[in-house]
Amino acid sequence: MKINLSLKDTHMIIIDDLKDRHSISSSEEVVCQYVKSALRLEKNDLIFGVLREQCGAGCFASEPRFEIDLEEDDFKKLSKIYQDYDFQEYDTKEEEISKTIRCIINFVEEKPDLISI
Repeated sequence: MKINLSLKDTHMIIIDDLKDRHSISSSEEVVCQYVKSALRLEKNDLIFGVLREQCGAGCFASEPRFEIDLEEDDFKKLSKIYQDYDFQEYDTKEEEISKTIRCIINFVEEKPDLISI
């Protein structure tokens, strides 16, 4: 399932660092691999349940950056995660999925030893 991924500038910097670290040239590939890894970890409260992931100022400052192709099962899991946690409401499903992916990217930056590809 293809979606336009909305990210903030800080997320793009993290993705660029991850691409360099793993010698991966594609932003889409690195994001998809980390999404899969986060879902396999099965520690949703650790990734999505912390106070840092709740919206504050600038929550809607993200903008479409590139298109990613998520497997349907991963899309469904991310949708369920969005529903299970108390995230601020977004207008579209793409924005909701983008929020969950931004949480994963934040987690990767903050706890790099807990999730890897």
